[in-house]
Amino acid sequence: MNPNTAAAYLQLTPRQRVVELARPWVLVALYIGTAVAGAWWLAVPLAVAVCLAAFVQMHDAMHNALGLSKKNNERVLTLSALLILKSGQAMQVTHLRHHGRCLTDDDPEGAPATWSFARVLWQGPYHILMLRRESLRIAPKTRNRQLLETAATVFILAVFVGLYYYLDSAIGLVYWAVAFLMSATMPIWASYVPHHVASRNPAARVAAAMAQIWTPVVSSFAFHHVHHHYPRVPTALLHRAAAELPPPPEEHHH
Repeated sequence: MNPNTAAAYLQLTPRQRVVELARPWVLVALYIGTAVAGAWWLAVPLAVAVCLAAFVQMHDAMHNALGLSKKNNERVLTLSALLILKSGQAMQVTHLRHHGRCLTDDDPEGAPATWSFARVLWQGPYHILMLRRESLRIAPKTRNRQLLETAATVFILAVFVGLYYYLDSAIGLVYWAVAFLMSATMPIWASYVPHHVASRNPAARVAAAMAQIWTPVVSSFAFHHVHHHYPRVPTALLHRAAAELPPPPEEHHH
């Protein structure tokens, strides 16, 4: 089946779309509520969940997989990326390049998948900064929007600092720390591991079996090879793509 045909076949229902769009924002509200209550043992894991949910939403928006109009999709891309303190436009540029030239010398996003694990550990934290530079090189026509979104992240960080100094609230700084940790380790969990764990691997099989528990997060790992072949299928429906569509070649994303 043609990948574009598959995307038309597997689309979110209106109810599923509401769930996918609301998830990170509901988690943000829960994070704020638990942090205000001083329940940091719960707030910190919720902050991690916010970052993961925002990453999945941003990723689906990159591929126009949410069934939204172009304008609304761009809004979701920008807002979901801001939740993880990123420029959605910049991330989209390097991600679509990754799909088009997967693991080649001109695939800056996929570079960590070609490194040794030791190199991923020490160089990975700087990789996300390099991607900002590469996104401007690859798509100079989107420079203004990329810079505007980057300025928005700086403003958010300034608000976090202001909350701490003027209201003695660490809510913003703790979230910033979690988002930074997720970014620093992104080359591991979003690049190296998905491209090195084959779908036949026991860990991937367990994740596939568990995909129904929190489909977007687990599916992004379990069905990474399916996503590369059917990029317009929403992350939440990748388990269906794996079950119902012709399987992609195992080497498709290696």
